[in-house]
Amino acid sequence: MCLRAAPILGAFLLVWHMASGQSFTQTFGGQYAQDGVGTMSTSNGLQVAAREFFPEQLRYNAVLHATNNSGSLSASYPIDTPTSTFLQDVVNANDGSAILVGSVLTPDDADHDGLIVKLNASGVPLWTTMPDQPGSQQYFGGTMAPDGSIVVCGVEHTGDGHDVLVVRFTADGGLLWSHTEVGATEAEAHGIVVEGNDLIITGRTVNPSGDSDMLLMRMSLDGTVVWSQTRGGSNEDEGRAVVGIGSGVFVSAGWTESYGMFDVTSQRIPRHNYLIAFDLDGDTLWTKALGDTLYDRKAFALEKGPMGDLFIGGSRGASTLNDADLMRVTTTGTLVWERVIDTGKEERLTHILPLTDGLVFTGWSFGPFGRQVLIIRRNYDGF
Repeated sequence: MCLRAAPILGAFLLVWHMASGQSFTQTFGGQYAQDGVGTMSTSNGLQVAAREFFPEQLRYNAVLHATNNSGSLSASYPIDTPTSTFLQDVVNANDGSAILVGSVLTPDDADHDGLIVKLNASGVPLWTTMPDQPGSQQYFGGTMAPDGSIVVCGVEHTGDGHDVLVVRFTADGGLLWSHTEVGATEAEAHGIVVEGNDLIITGRTVNPSGDSDMLLMRMSLDGTVVWSQTRGGSNEDEGRAVVGIGSGVFVSAGWTESYGMFDVTSQRIPRHNYLIAFDLDGDTLWTKALGDTLYDRKAFALEKGPMGDLFIGGSRGASTLNDADLMRVTTTGTLVWERVIDTGKEERLTHILPLTDGLVFTGWSFGPFGRQVLIIRRNYDGF
């Protein structure tokens, strides 16, 4: 297996430190697609990673944006990669560093290679790794192990459908192992978390009826699968993010069309945010379907705050007119508050950065100027 190194960003501008506790809602970008995928905090402010379309190159690029104290754009820096690049997530480490995960198109544009970009605590890229493996690999999420190694999850396509992919790297980007969970139907992994020697993964797998069930997996850090299970009902159910809440208990978040409040008018269950708590044995401890009959909801991001409660980022709306949706719930799934933010025609939040005094939500907003990066900062009461 070979690793192809790509050039990294040279110059990088440091910006003002973000004022403590200051809330804001900001969008920035041009008339083309600009999707925020995640944010990291530095001693000098915020760095926002985005997946952006460059019309003059007819390709997508990875871009880092620096913001000022109010979340306004100060500077933008594309990350040098050889072909179209599709960032998917930002993984923040305890030491203040971060990794960007996603994929790049192979030179013939036929397949994807997984991508990792390591950022230091100042948000400056240090190295880039793109494992050259057979078939197509895309990384959707990641986690940092206690020893500094990096584990990512996503999907592999080798001509026989999409299978769950989990890959572990050393702290400096060396490939340790790669595991593909080959199933009878299509499957994807979107969220992963490490606790001790265990990896917990969530995603989706297609059931015999053609709908998706939420996928849950447990692996060891050496790449061994301990168990793999599905959760769901008669309709669409999907997992997007997972966190550990202590004592070997985990919560997966996504959405469900199988459980929740039934709408008599439309004769269906609108999409609800779907939470499942389970232990290391895979036993379900509780489930929650959060929503109503008025709107569809989708949870794309889940994080635990310093006080222990859980925070959800996603979308709420009807048809394609979705607004950014923020939720705070207890560790037993009880809703504390919900905040809905409308900045245009459609919004979606896909990443949450917990801070000591609040949270930064990252995603995109589609409005009169195109699809732009969206960043929202709120305190722990949602204001």
